[in-house]
Amino acid sequence: MTDKTTWKDDVLIAAIQNGGAAREEALRQLYLRPGLRETVIRHVLDHGGAFDDARDVFQDTLVLFDRNLREGRYEGRSALSTYFVAIAKWHWLTLRRQKGRYGNLEEHHYDGTVESPEADALRGEERTLLAEALTQIGERCKGLLRLYQLEYSMEEIASTMGYSGADVAKKEAYRCRMKLREILEKNPYWKR
Repeated sequence: MTDKTTWKDDVLIAAIQNGGAAREEALRQLYLRPGLRETVIRHVLDHGGAFDDARDVFQDTLVLFDRNLREGRYEGRSALSTYFVAIAKWHWLTLRRQKGRYGNLEEHHYDGTVESPEADALRGEERTLLAEALTQIGERCKGLLRLYQLEYSMEEIASTMGYSGADVAKKEAYRCRMKLREILEKNPYWKR
């Protein structure tokens, strides 16, 4: 079930609610769904945001969308894509209010230009260092932290990773986070 055309709304909902590998694949398919990311990015750019804001809003929306489906908040009154975009719009509005972004719009808000090449290169270095640190903590910790980042419940993590219970999963998640933190703190780049 990796062909995007087979992922209808009801299949996505069931996969996300069932959890595990099906949930991950459903979220991946949603992430890759043609036009969805572009719609969110266009909305943020049209409403005072920069391209980096738009990417962040899309990522945050994916997490919020996943949580809403798992908690049964989706009522089925619209297509999933429409629901996703609505979450993105409300999330962007909330972020703008929190950051006081209702001020004057500047020229860079309209053309979607990115930051300086230096800032972009630094972000690339950070991603590379983080990826390297993740390889040093081991596959099991890496997998656990990926589930943790996707906001799986501790019960889901325990089930997926084969732990005896949520408490064990919680302890392992803490141990893995501390292990990653220790590796990052040893790197002089992160001490800046």
